[in-house]
Amino acid sequence: MDVRLSLFLTHSAGTNPEVIFAHPLTDPGGLLVSPLLLAAVAAVVIAGVALLPSAPARSTRIDAQLGLVVYSWQGSLTRPQEAVRALSVALLVLAAAAGRFGSTDELENIAPALIVGAAWPLLVAVSAAAGPVWRWLDPWDSLARIFVRSDRDEASPGLPSDVRPAAVGALGLVWYLSAYPDTLAPRSIGLALALYTVIALAGCLAVGREAWLGRAEVFGLVFGWLALGPRGLLAAWQPPRGAEAVLGVLAGGLLFGAVRHSLLWGSLNIVPLATLYALAGLVASCSAAAAMLWGAGRWAARRGAPGSVAAASLPAVAALAVSLGMSRNRLFTSIQLLPALAGDPFGAGWDLLGAAGVGLDPNPLGTTGRVAAQVLVLMAGHLFGAYVLTRRSAPAGRVPATVGLCALAAAGMLAVGAV
Repeated sequence: MDVRLSLFLTHSAGTNPEVIFAHPLTDPGGLLVSPLLLAAVAAVVIAGVALLPSAPARSTRIDAQLGLVVYSWQGSLTRPQEAVRALSVALLVLAAAAGRFGSTDELENIAPALIVGAAWPLLVAVSAAAGPVWRWLDPWDSLARIFVRSDRDEASPGLPSDVRPAAVGALGLVWYLSAYPDTLAPRSIGLALALYTVIALAGCLAVGREAWLGRAEVFGLVFGWLALGPRGLLAAWQPPRGAEAVLGVLAGGLLFGAVRHSLLWGSLNIVPLATLYALAGLVASCSAAAAMLWGAGRWAARRGAPGSVAAASLPAVAALAVSLGMSRNRLFTSIQLLPALAGDPFGAGWDLLGAAGVGLDPNPLGTTGRVAAQVLVLMAGHLFGAYVLTRRSAPAGRVPATVGLCALAAAGMLAVGAV
């Protein structure tokens, strides 16, 4: 397969009626078994683990994370963190400038591979596995610290109490990833980065750095929450108000992206007003997922397990982001392109580190290997969520979160099968 064609089809699959990446949900395809069967088995396994007759951990207090600094806006930074953040800001500026002024070819411009192809799924994966890496990288907090005076005592942990405004940012993110027709277009990526930076700085100036970043900035919040997992604190996490809504919007939007690039959405990608249909579908999917998690959260609170739905769903949503980021080999293609693109980020023909795409394998794991990796990532995230449940509450209080986990797992397996 031609590399240029491979990455281009990743971008344009939603609008080309002759390109078919997906198969019906009853066709095994790369899964070797029916996606419907796999979804059912996954739901049963996850429910079995979540409802194991084990007692919650007594040694972990629900407020154990109060003194832990995981969010990027908390406290002061060390000199090494400042140095790494300077590089992160430079990368942000480079990606935005390359997107706006560099080559319009997505294979010759660093912005698509760096921002959409690699950074988003990899940052989710690394945060879930290694902890507060975003505290070392957050370019928007770094810029805000330059232009905005702190609105909170530096000694305060600055934990968010209400994050419902971040659901708007989450909706914008998944709209760009799942419904916008030119997701990989360099000009679009450059504009999106510039706009998001302006909005973040304006919000910090208007209401304060910690107030804005701790309530409305979706990347800092989600990466901060994920950082609790490697520290063993998800079982102690007290989710802020609106956490279920943020996670539901992310889950619904990511799942809709898979549906839109499959036969399930089909000709709706090429009809008149296709973009409007995509927006309607995205809003419906996000609303349904957010309502499901919110309702499950209320149900869990009545059964003596407040916060369990958000805590269990967080690793599941992270698994969805990483697994679906691997679809159509976008992640693997981007990782292989980045070394050469680093030597010619604007696509100006420098080729300091070699020509982009030379020796690239567009399907390094094979179809079956890639799909198997996606399934393993999904199962790992959902099983970890089930484990968190067993550490948070008694079996009777786990039912609402278990229902939510099983629904997300089944939908994720069907999404992997669809794309």
